Amino acid sequence: MNILWDLFEISVNCFQGFIMMYFPFKFLGGKYSDKFLKNHGLLFAAMYTLLISCLNSISAFEHFLAFLYVTLIFLFCITCLQGKILHKLFASFFPVVIGLIISALTSSGTAFLLNKSINEVFVSHDPQRVISVLVTQLLILYLILLSLRIFNKNPHDPYQLRHDELALIITNLIFSIIIGALFVLISFDTDSDKSRLYTFIGIMALIVINIVLFYFIIDLGKKNSATLEYEKLKIQVAYNEQFIENADTEYNVIQKLRHDSKAMYQVLSDFLSKGEIEKARKYLRTMADIAAERIIFVNTDNDFANSIINAKLTIAKSFDISASCMTVNSFTGIDDIDLCRLLSNMLDNAITATSEIKSTDKRISVNISEDIGTYTFLVRNTIEESVLTNNPQLLSTKKNKEISGLGTSIIRDIADKYNGRCDFYEKGNEFCCSVILNTEV
Repeated sequence: MNILWDLFEISVNCFQGFIMMYFPFKFLGGKYSDKFLKNHGLLFAAMYTLLISCLNSISAFEHFLAFLYVTLIFLFCITCLQGKILHKLFASFFPVVIGLIISALTSSGTAFLLNKSINEVFVSHDPQRVISVLVTQLLILYLILLSLRIFNKNPHDPYQLRHDELALIITNLIFSIIIGALFVLISFDTDSDKSRLYTFIGIMALIVINIVLFYFIIDLGKKNSATLEYEKLKIQVAYNEQFIENADTEYNVIQKLRHDSKAMYQVLSDFLSKGEIEKARKYLRTMADIAAERIIFVNTDNDFANSIINAKLTIAKSFDISASCMTVNSFTGIDDIDLCRLLSNMLDNAITATSEIKSTDKRISVNISEDIGTYTFLVRNTIEESVLTNNPQLLSTKKNKEISGLGTSIIRDIADKYNGRCDFYEKGNEFCCSVILNTEV
């Protein structure tokens, strides 16, 4: 019987090890593959099983030792899963809190119904203990799967929760572990019926608090998503107005091309009418070189980056601004909309500032590099006097400040979203905008 009971306990521990690692894997997504096994899930599940077995030999209820479970899950998240640090912390605490609260609830409920001490429930080897353990595991499984369904199994910011909101939720989960553990520890020291009743009610109240918080998680996510959609519409309006403002510039470029074409055809006609074929060839080569100098062409694997960079630097050329670009070939881990917003606003700011200076030596350079999931965007443009001295807040100088002033704010927001940073500084006679995005965090 002892061997059978040990096998039963080990089986339960194996199940818990699997489910506790399965939740963060489905919530965050694997770093190496979409398969649980290939992301070392079974290895960490086995380590979790071993940890449970060791702690069970020390104490009937893990109480504060449960933070060791959180540490092991967090190690799994850091080494094998995607996502940001706060999401990994949430995925580490959440299943442990679910497991401890459900275990405490079923144990205290069993003690209350059978008129036993909670210590007897934990250490007894009888059918009631088997039923209590099985009910506990089924409830944990149900709540874990339900939670994944509510979170839509999205590995990248399921509900667009802000950092402060997620930090508040994680804090609540930490205190839930502490309060639940205190309830159980207190119940170990007394065998009175009132104590068992109060413990049961206290744990039920703790569950209600977490359910209410869970509801607010969903509600906050929906509100944040609605706010994000509003911001996207606002940005779209800003882009539309920018396109209207650039329409005259693009029309002037077309007019210049038409004028240059007419002049070129006239010169070629004169050469050919006089039979000066060699001069005509030389003139064509010269015009081809000039045309090549006026075109900026970037050809990466990302069509959005190609479109934005090529369009913006062509506009820069129309203002007699010398433009150059060096970039990576792919932008893995960066959302296409974020990439468009970032490049468009960085280049718009540089073009606007450079087109207003009187110097004949006007330059814009774009440099995009990548190092192990960290992308660096650097846009530099010529200045005649210190921008940071005259305009330290980088306020817009355009007429429609409400819209055009969003540019710098959008750049900073995107940097924050990817746990990066945004720097504005001056070097020599150049103004520099540097943005670092981390896609592996």
